[in-house]
This record gives sequence, C-alpha cells and structure tokens, in this order.
Amino acid sequence: MKLNLHVAAGRAAGVAMAVSMAVASQGAFAAASSLTLFHANDGESKLLGSGNFGGLDYFVGELDAARAAAATAGRDVLTVSSGDNSLASLAWSASEARRGDISTPITGPENNYYDALALTAIGFDVITIGNHEFDFGPAVLGDFIDGYTAAGGTAPWITANLDVSAEPALTGKVAPYAVVTGTSGERYGIIGATTETLNNVSQPGPNVVINDVATAVQNAVTALQNDGVDKIILSSHLQGLGSEQALVPSLSGVDIIIAGGGGELLLNSDDALTLEAFGPSINGPYPTVSTATDADGKNIPIVTTYGEYRYIGALEVEFDANGDVTSAAGNPILVDPATSTNQATGVVNGIDIEAEILVPLANDVSALEATVIATTEVPLDGRRGYIRNVETNLGNLIADAFVWQADQIATFTRPVVGFTNGGGIRNDGIFAANTDLTVADAVSTLPFANDLAVLRDFSIADLAATLEKAVDGVTTPGDRGASGGFLQVSGIVFSYRPEAPAGSRVVAISLTDGTALWNEDDGVVYGGTVDVVTNSFTAAGGDGFTELATYPAINLSVGYADVLIAYLEDGLSGQVTAAAYPAQATTRIIRNAIGGAQVPALPLAGLIGLGALLAAAGVRRRA
Repeated sequence: MKLNLHVAAGRAAGVAMAVSMAVASQGAFAAASSLTLFHANDGESKLLGSGNFGGLDYFVGELDAARAAAATAGRDVLTVSSGDNSLASLAWSASEARRGDISTPITGPENNYYDALALTAIGFDVITIGNHEFDFGPAVLGDFIDGYTAAGGTAPWITANLDVSAEPALTGKVAPYAVVTGTSGERYGIIGATTETLNNVSQPGPNVVINDVATAVQNAVTALQNDGVDKIILSSHLQGLGSEQALVPSLSGVDIIIAGGGGELLLNSDDALTLEAFGPSINGPYPTVSTATDADGKNIPIVTTYGEYRYIGALEVEFDANGDVTSAAGNPILVDPATSTNQATGVVNGIDIEAEILVPLANDVSALEATVIATTEVPLDGRRGYIRNVETNLGNLIADAFVWQADQIATFTRPVVGFTNGGGIRNDGIFAANTDLTVADAVSTLPFANDLAVLRDFSIADLAATLEKAVDGVTTPGDRGASGGFLQVSGIVFSYRPEAPAGSRVVAISLTDGTALWNEDDGVVYGGTVDVVTNSFTAAGGDGFTELATYPAINLSVGYADVLIAYLEDGLSGQVTAAAYPAQATTRIIRNAIGGAQVPALPLAGLIGLGALLAAAGVRRRA
C-alpha cells in the first residue's frame, strides 16, 4: 500500500513548506481507522549486518513482506525512521570515500552515500533526525539529504525542536512534522524531535538552534490539529526511553510515541537474538505504556526497537472516530538471515541493493580489513560498557597514541596530559590476543571526523573540573548506558569515589611520575600548568566539557584514526605488548579510592609511566 505523502507547513524549525491540501476546519476530523506502524531506529550504517543478524537485504525483504500483508488486510501502512540513520564507522568511512568531495554534484550511485541509497531502498515515509546525523557537521548532513533525494528518496526529514533557518546547508531540507494520507483517506501527523543534548554529543554547528522539545512538539500538535489532523505520532530521538516517559506529562494530543537512540529492546518474549550469547536483554513489553498520564489524563503507547537493522517494529493501532487510540498491540520482527525467506534482491525502489550497495560496500570493507598495521599479544578491551566506565588497556593505548603523535608535531615545555572520551571509541568489543590489527580495526575504533587538538597552558583547577565531569556519569562497569564523556587518560593518574555525589568524586590527581597536581583537601598543589592533547570534539566542549571549550584549540590537522594507525605502526613498531598494555588496566584511573588527600599509590608499572613507554617505542621527549 503506497501512502500519499504531504509535508505540512511548519515554522517551528524555520522551514516554510508548501501545503499540498486545503486547511481543514477545526471540526473536520475524520473517522475510525486501522494503522500498522512499522518503525526502525539507530540503523547506524550496519548495512552488511550486525553479528548474525540484520543486513539491508533481509531488513528490506522482511519489511516489504510485512507491509504487503498489512495492506492486504486493508490496513493503512506507515513506515518511520526514528533517527541515527548513519554512524561514523568502517562502513561510513567506505561510504565517505565513495562520495568524495561534497562540493561536487551527486551524479549517480557511484558517488553517493551507501546509507542514502539504503534509505531510498527501504522506502521510509518519514525520517527523523537523530544526533548521529550531525556527526560530521551540518554541511555533510545537507549533502547526505541531497544524496537521498538524488537517489529517488521522497520522505521528509523532520525535527520540530531544531531551528535550521540560519544554517545554509539545511535550509529548506528539514521540516518540523509531516502529514501522511493512508489509502483509507485518513491523515496521520508525524512530529520529529531531537535530543536537547545535541551540542554535547554531536556537531550541529553554531547555526542550528536547539529548542525545548516539549514546547516545540506541543506547538506542532496545535498546528496539526488546526489542519484537521487528529491522529498524531511523535517520532523522537531523545536517547533513552526515560526521556520519552518524562516528556509525556507535558504533552496533549499525541497518540503514540516512537522512541530512538536509547538502545532498548521492547519485546514480548525471547527470540533467537536475545537467547544468543551477548545478545540484548528485554527492557519491557512491546508496546510499553507511559508510566504517567499526559495533560489529558491518557497513558500513551511507546515503542522503540534495538537498532543496527536487527529489528523492525510492527505496531497495530486502532483509532476511533475521535482520533483516540482504542488498542495498540504487536511485536518487533527479528531480521534473522538464518531463518528468513524474505531476502530482497535486485532493484527495490529504484536501487539495486546488491550491485549498488552490498557488493561494493563489502569490497571496500574487505580492502581495509586486509591491511595489517600491528599485532597484539594481549586482548584489547573496547567494550562500550567498560570503556565508558573504567580504565581499559585499549583506552590507554589510544590516549598514549594522542600524546605520541602530538610529540611528533609540536614542542612541549610543560607536562603533557592526553585524554579521549569513551564515546568516541566505537568498536564495542575485544580485540583478541595474538591477532592482527588492521586499518579496518583502527577506523572502526575511531570512526568520527575528529582531529587531534592541543590546549596549551591548561590550569590544574580546570583539569580537576574536567575529570569531575568525566566521572559524573559512571555506573556499574559493563553498563552500556554509561556516559560517553568518561575519559581514558595518558600522562596522569587520578583516583575517585563513584559513590560520592557528582561534582565531589575526584580524590587526587598526579602525573605518572608521582608529581602531585591536586587533591580534595588542599586543591591545587602544583605550581604550573599542563598542555592537554585530545580530540577536536572534546576540545570544543563536547560531552559537556565546558572548561575545555574556553581554551583556544590548536588543531594538528591529523585525524584521530590516523593517529592510532601511526602509533601502532611506528610508535610501537607494529607490536602491542602485554607489558605495556596489560589486560587488567588499573594504574591510571583508580576507582573506589579511599578518602584523604594522598596522591594515588601506584605499582612499579604505573610509576614507569608514559615516559618509559615512549622511550621503549624509540620516542625522545622534547625539552
């Protein structure tokens, strides 16, 4: 069943779109209807699959089969993306290389983004903007939307609370909401919303204004109701179901919420993926219901899916003649190539899924995977729930790489402190011992468009404040929901108490040679300052590091993945040893510290510190 798409006029995001139908009177609401709402979120460029599941061909095959069944049953059909349609990753790097210079026109699949082609093949009716859409800045997002349009994509890109009117790259390309008309003649309003933390977790740039979600959504509801639309869906990317739950009491007139960005799985019983080792756990039933009522005293059905093209949300909704939901039921469809009989092949929605996406993408990835840059004799831990919560040896390796690379380019007379945010380390796994490390491994670990940056003459007080911010979101090690702002460090040792109130957790800070810098009793105890080496996202205040943003950043014009590659190849001569990076990394960030003003006591390996490590790598510290 093909829906007729109408993008409604909206000024909340600074966009004026042509209205495709006359404005209905306030009382012209329509009849009861049956809607099957298909939805997905956080596809994150996993077009080739994720583990044993997903894959664009099976995702499209399962979705098309389900849409056809719903249409045959006489139901209206709507397919919505709730954001994060791409992600800095190995697949994105291949896509970016394929696209080339964004100032050149997109002339066909050969210089278009793989993800833009994939969204076109999927045939979404509406696409919500998530935080990762801005990972490479608004210019790339604007070019990506152009690529989607050039490929034949017709869905509007929506978010009500982002004002893009002052951003030339996005002007005219983003609307606050859309109206879709089903075959039954019923009209459905879909409102988009993007996390208010966008500046902290991505790179929207100074021209994109981030407004209050509740106010923007309610304004859009009013506009839709004035247009005669009484069946209203919120597609939000707020990065956690708790945020959608908290939003409900502020809303009136929203019938259903599709959430994105939180990584939750709503499911009514275990399936093959949840039973697989390291599979996701079930976070609640599908759909779940708001814990609080909205401003009209109603509980709202809320749905979301686990991402990476592993699931397709499928919600069957019945509306009465007043536009109220009388029932909402369903269950996500697992995209499992092992059991699926619905693999999409050939041309779908004008896109040859195999020839234009999957085959060339797999070839590009294979080429990167074949280029070995080092071997590791020790497992390197990059698991999301750990690298965002505790010191890991992969985090130490990356932070050391930053300091090493900066030392090749710049001259330092002050002590050098290196750190990188755990959220910028994305491999989410363990590199096994006695295996090769490839270019693909480096790019998948550090996939964002971040350069190496130096902040000179950084005060110890600001360093202490930065480390406090780094640990204010820590949870239980292994928790995937931990803050991406947790810092992996080089050149320093610090201790903290995770159970203490946020803002007063750090106990003491020292250099790796034992020189005391700060402690909780005396404050600053060091008479000088330090130079900080980090990535450009963190240096600009990303993840809420406001102290860093007050310092002028010196961009060293080398990408942080390139830094890791160079360090593995040249700094470590192609060998990661257990002596330098032991699997149990506990010498730089001391968790559960005992109270008092003492400088953390380190074992001998910790006292050797970065200086000896660099010396072993053949690097001489500049005076």
